[in-house]
Amino acid sequence: MLSDSEKRVLDLIDRGRDDVIQYLSKLISFRTVTPAEGARAEGDDYHNLQALVAGTLKEMSFSVEQWEADSRKLEPFPGSGASMDRDLSNEPIVVGIRKGTGEGRSLILNGHYDVVSPGLRENWTDDPFKAVIRDGRLYGRGSNDMKGGVAAMIQAVRFIDAAGVELGGDLTVQTVPDEEMTCMGTLACCQRGYRADAAIVPEPTDMKVLVAMRGNSGGKVSVFGRAGHAEMTQPHWREGGAVNAISKAMKIVQGIEELAEEWRTHPNKQHKFLDPDTIVPTVIKGGEWEVTYPERVDISFDCVMIPKSKNIHQEIQQKIHSIAEADPWMREHPPKVQFSEWCYGAEVSEDEPIVQTGVEALKDLGHEGGLAGFGSLTDAIHLINYSKIPTISIGPSLKTAHMADEFVRLEELIDTTKAIALSIMRWCR
Repeated sequence: MLSDSEKRVLDLIDRGRDDVIQYLSKLISFRTVTPAEGARAEGDDYHNLQALVAGTLKEMSFSVEQWEADSRKLEPFPGSGASMDRDLSNEPIVVGIRKGTGEGRSLILNGHYDVVSPGLRENWTDDPFKAVIRDGRLYGRGSNDMKGGVAAMIQAVRFIDAAGVELGGDLTVQTVPDEEMTCMGTLACCQRGYRADAAIVPEPTDMKVLVAMRGNSGGKVSVFGRAGHAEMTQPHWREGGAVNAISKAMKIVQGIEELAEEWRTHPNKQHKFLDPDTIVPTVIKGGEWEVTYPERVDISFDCVMIPKSKNIHQEIQQKIHSIAEADPWMREHPPKVQFSEWCYGAEVSEDEPIVQTGVEALKDLGHEGGLAGFGSLTDAIHLINYSKIPTISIGPSLKTAHMADEFVRLEELIDTTKAIALSIMRWCR
């Protein structure tokens, strides 16, 4: 049941909905695209967006710290996803802290301001970096994932203040870069020592409470053959004949697909809120000349796994090894498996108090308040695993994330703002 102060805040949000919409529109106007692998953020938009956020926090009496993470100074560890040679300069982190009266629990609000590339301009109806409202939807890159969530969490605090509600617990607001690539912005916050009794990351969740997410790993299998003239009859390979790396690679691809099928039904790969582990061949490169037997093929793959899958690399290695052992050539010329940086999955117990806080807030707004999992991952992995902070996500529909004509429904944007406001007041009281 809503208290009188909660009703005041929700009423202010309804009357001030245009403020939420305008703030999100400003955030969308900054071209804060996640730099590609090996690239660096260019231009002033990253700093300009964070200047807006920092200014808003200071207006609300937050003490604000701003810095740029140096990947070389982060502490790498298995599952961190940290890429030590990634250039994070020109992508500032902003953290605002406001002390409560000392009686309530502390809370972190965390959101990433980087967005994926908009892709081809012709696939967008409007400029992806100019917010457009049409049919009850706000269109623009990041409107859904997750500048909408950033706007909602910051404006939720502003409306709480406007209603004259004092919070007992300390409140921390973090806006971070590089979630779409490495999650190192939030990792930097965690390793800097920010802590709280709970956290909320307002990623899109279809207006449910997100409690679990899969981790991910990528990699490459290099399959070797022996070059030779493709238009000449070749002797057996033991007699020096050519070996087609493409033919051998086909066995590896088939084996990867077999592994995915094994995982699909394996009892250790099942989760209440998540799909089982899976692995997908995504890129294949090989061959140099039309009349030459290819001597090497590289197969890139993407893998996602539930939080309890701890030996995923070992399982993949074993599968590739078993395929090679069954083939005389590959047994003597084994494929080479390389793994890229990987990120652990994460989950929180359904019984965590912050979970119940989020569920009750959504129910009081007329939503089901169900629990959900996410097939990929978010910055919550580090808050949960590294900092040991129970963390949930609440946000709008996920449907258009990363798509052309990305949008957020205005009603869901406002309800996300309300749900976060209620959660803040109830947690930090």
